Amino acid sequence: MRRSSAFILNVIFFFQVLLLFLFYFEDRLSLPPWLQVAGRLHPAMMHLPIAGLIFAFVLPWVGSRFKKKAYNKITLTVLSLTSLTAAFTALMGIFLAAQGDYGTEALAQHKNSGIILSILSYLLVLAFVYGRKSRVVYNSVMLFTVGTLLFTGHTGSVLTHGENFVLAPLKKSVATPPADASAYDQVIYPILEKKCTSCHNSSKAKGKLVMTSLAEFTKGGKQGKEWVAGKPSESRMIQYIHLPLSDDDHMPPDGKPQLTRPEIKLLEYWIASGADVEKKLTDFAETDSFRILGAAALAMTKTTVREEKTYSFSAASEETIRKMNTPFRSVFPLYQGSPALQADFFVRGSFQASALEELLEVKEQLVILNLSKMPVTDNDLKVIGNFVNLENINLNFSALDGSGLASLQSLKNLSSLSLAGTSVTGQRLAPVLAMPSMRELYVWNTKITEDEKAKLAAAHPGIRIFTTPFTDDQMLKLGKPILVNEGVLKKGDAVALRHPMPGVTIRYTLDGTAPDSVSSNRYDKPIPLTATATLRAIACRDGWYCSEVLETICFVEGHQPLRAQLLTKPDKQYPGEGDKSLADGRKGFIEDFKEPSWLGYKDGPFSAAFEFAGDSPAVQSIVISYGKNIGSYIFPPETVEVWAGKNSRDARLIQTVKISQPTTYESPQMSALVIPLKSTPPYTYYKVIAKPVAKLPAWHSGKGQKGWVFVDEVFFY
Repeated sequence: MRRSSAFILNVIFFFQVLLLFLFYFEDRLSLPPWLQVAGRLHPAMMHLPIAGLIFAFVLPWVGSRFKKKAYNKITLTVLSLTSLTAAFTALMGIFLAAQGDYGTEALAQHKNSGIILSILSYLLVLAFVYGRKSRVVYNSVMLFTVGTLLFTGHTGSVLTHGENFVLAPLKKSVATPPADASAYDQVIYPILEKKCTSCHNSSKAKGKLVMTSLAEFTKGGKQGKEWVAGKPSESRMIQYIHLPLSDDDHMPPDGKPQLTRPEIKLLEYWIASGADVEKKLTDFAETDSFRILGAAALAMTKTTVREEKTYSFSAASEETIRKMNTPFRSVFPLYQGSPALQADFFVRGSFQASALEELLEVKEQLVILNLSKMPVTDNDLKVIGNFVNLENINLNFSALDGSGLASLQSLKNLSSLSLAGTSVTGQRLAPVLAMPSMRELYVWNTKITEDEKAKLAAAHPGIRIFTTPFTDDQMLKLGKPILVNEGVLKKGDAVALRHPMPGVTIRYTLDGTAPDSVSSNRYDKPIPLTATATLRAIACRDGWYCSEVLETICFVEGHQPLRAQLLTKPDKQYPGEGDKSLADGRKGFIEDFKEPSWLGYKDGPFSAAFEFAGDSPAVQSIVISYGKNIGSYIFPPETVEVWAGKNSRDARLIQTVKISQPTTYESPQMSALVIPLKSTPPYTYYKVIAKPVAKLPAWHSGKGQKGWVFVDEVFFY
């Protein structure tokens, strides 16, 4: 026993010396890859000494059940393993700390306490081996060791989860910015606080970036400032958000709560507006995208903060909530541990009334419903009236005229309703104004007259009615025209445009030029198209600045092949629906590259074959619809080849196209590559090959790595 104890103590002592040596010279460490991997095992390894120390702590209370010799062997074994694993864990922690950027104070506390814990664990073994006659020394060292363990665990949680992680659920009150606060304080910082500051604070500053202090945030981290004012696509913060979730640079990291699409849009709009940290939300134009989305987010935030309370209804199961989430609908708890849910809808063209009806499975738990910019009609309000515990509804810029608002009177808890940008009138507001729970009503940019607004405010002093009148002497910028029929147009269909404001003239071009308010084609009726074209349109009205240009690619159904076949397999992360995705008339969405229409390629080219009937007309051009998201390494194809013949054996190369590549970061967008074919016989077999970028350019954060190509449809005209 004495001889084996001496050997164990010598081994443990060696690791303590090694640990102190590496700690002293850690600034000179240059780790090989295998030691970097070992360092990343630190979070997994740390559970072993914790479990061992807890077991050794409680062992004396059950020691009477063992014979003395057996008890001594068990205790020595547990303490020895605890000391060894504590030393190994501390070593891995030093290796891990050398790889990342953490706050100096928090990292120093955790590292120092971890080393002290390792030394105390060694002293605990010594106290047990040489101090058995007096348990005072052993018990004293045990208490110090357990106390150090608690402190080390606390500092580790600060590094991993942020400050006050343990006590956060006890904090019921949430600070609300004053009404005259800047748009940054009201809208932007709450997003950062919720999704970013757990890793970017004074205690844990990953990348030496601190977001909890405005002065530190505007200064930036070790790579410089996080945004380029006016250029969201060139801003590092936005680029990292759009990286694939599996990418090490993606923010927030995988496993952390991710930003929602509205939150990302708010950050992008704020940067596009100049990223002014002092400008108020009301200083932005009424039609400004940032103000519209920010006002809706602020209304949601106010309700959420006020209503963080205990609900009487039970929570929906995790499986049910998971089932509710789709690429076009997000359902999530209001805050950790709350049974109350919020539902947000995305992508106007994909909205279906059945998606609302599906939410009836959580009709008791749903308290916030965001349908902003969705084509919701008054008939859909009958379904919404079944969500018995709704407190906040956002219907901004929907298709409502207010005739169905009476359906909401069954919602006894409804306190906030947003109807901005709809066609509601003052008379049709009567049902919701009569609801005793109503506290906030947003009705700017509606058909309610100025006289009606004044009368409504006077008649309902208990309700905050948010209205901002438009006057003739204000030169405001109009919002962009709206494309009514998104997706692939069927043969014979025409492109339809509209604008929510009456009296607006829409001008457009199809030849690639920018539209103007005088000479460009005037939109009077839907535009017939026979092939894919790029539509550019603006909205103009006397007394207003013309809108920004709406630029969209209108895809038109082409000649349908008898058979479409993928010749190369897409990446397993982005398989789409296989062959079906090539010519099914369904467009992918630029917001979600995991949507089933997309086929993703990186390690090899996209290659597909298309067979036509013998009597099919000659193909004059081929259009490849592809996605582009530079921040996520998704580039245009480098080259495209078109092969044609009577069959696969007879096919020959008839066209090669080399595509110019981006020279800087751009906003994510849908693109179309039009490949005109020379005068050719009516081939019945075509093969299209699109090769991804082999090496990303030097200006890109992923320079030298392979690029992605994403294709969702191939058209033949």
